[in-house]
Amino acid sequence: MSLFIINTKATYIKNILLTDDTVKLSDEDYKTVEAFNAKLASEKKGFLDTIHIFTYTDILKIVPFKEELSIQIFFTENDKEKKTYLEFTTEEEYQNIVSTLVGKANLSKNTIEVKTKGWIKSTLYSLAAAFLTFGAYSSALKLESGENVAVSGSRRGLKRVLISISEFLGATNSLILGSIITGVFIFFALKSYKKSTVKQIVYN
Repeated sequence: MSLFIINTKATYIKNILLTDDTVKLSDEDYKTVEAFNAKLASEKKGFLDTIHIFTYTDILKIVPFKEELSIQIFFTENDKEKKTYLEFTTEEEYQNIVSTLVGKANLSKNTIEVKTKGWIKSTLYSLAAAFLTFGAYSSALKLESGENVAVSGSRRGLKRVLISISEFLGATNSLILGSIITGVFIFFALKSYKKSTVKQIVYN
């Protein structure tokens, strides 16, 4: 068996060669399987060349991403655990490679729960809202007590906006409005966190 796949638009691995016993990968495009094998047989490899050669029994785990037509492979090479990311141009290529690797590596299909990072953005918004609320409230307190609020240093534009809000709303209203906005962001952050656990298919 010899299956040679080229994906010049791939972020990382451009050439994929599956033989009866071995998986061969390269981040360079050698155009043909003959040129690829000649490069592998040569001892002259570039300093930045990335080439992986491992057997099917060296594969530890495969994580498929069907919607992206890609997979992540965890494997051992030269007694070291490594991982790489393979991208495909068609669903046929994707299905063919996955079924071949899973079958030859004798892996089992399992479902695990993983955490996504979608909730991080909402959390950052919550922190930003809390920071701006504190700034507007502090500025309003100083203005109401007759103090001058200096607009200097970095973020002068932001400070001017906070002072304008503080003057318009006053300390109490700045605190109330800011607390409401912060509370809304916290609500969405918690909601996003609860939904961040998703089921992921893996082969191991």
